[in-house]
Amino acid sequence: MKRLTAGVGVLVFVGLVCAQAAAQSTREKLVHDVGGPFLVVRNDKVQEELKLTKEQKEKLEQYLKDLLPDATKFFEKINSLKPEERKKELGAYRQKAQEKLAAALKETLNEDQRKRLGQLELQKEGLVGNGEVWKDLKVTDEQRKQFMAEVQQTEKKIALQMEEIHKGANPDEIRPKVMKLRADLQGKLEDLLTDAQKKQWKEMLGKPVDESVLFDL
Repeated sequence: MKRLTAGVGVLVFVGLVCAQAAAQSTREKLVHDVGGPFLVVRNDKVQEELKLTKEQKEKLEQYLKDLLPDATKFFEKINSLKPEERKKELGAYRQKAQEKLAAALKETLNEDQRKRLGQLELQKEGLVGNGEVWKDLKVTDEQRKQFMAEVQQTEKKIALQMEEIHKGANPDEIRPKVMKLRADLQGKLEDLLTDAQKKQWKEMLGKPVDESVLFDL
């Protein structure tokens, strides 16, 4: 449950949301900005996919409510920071919050549910910047270089889309473009895998789910 994603994954799910921060509640920002396993607390479709019981849902919901006071203070604190400083603070906060939630999920979910959640997280985040997955797939140094080159090119394209939001563009119109860039990148990275790695990656992902399960947060 500690698969943390950097690079484009962060730009997609944090950049877009930060641009709309003024219109979101603390609860929504906590779920979106922190990301990762928080999707199971918020996403009804994920809860259905994991076959959570009423008791499990209530326990996770209460956990999220307990986090809100601290999250409110945190988001108020970083609201006035410069973009780079905000990104740094958010990264540190995200890691701590995800570690705490991972512990809560371990207590609440059974082994099969935790395994399935891990698969859903991989389907959501893909190969982008996921060092732990790269290690599992035995990605070579040459492949890493190729991965990072593709990631950097896509980050630049996404940054341009973020600039459009800052200039007043509708985030709902920009989001599909960013998602398309991310999907294209994922395809390029998978193409760089060997046949054996592709087979292993497919097994790691488990049964595919509709995108709405992963992104309709």
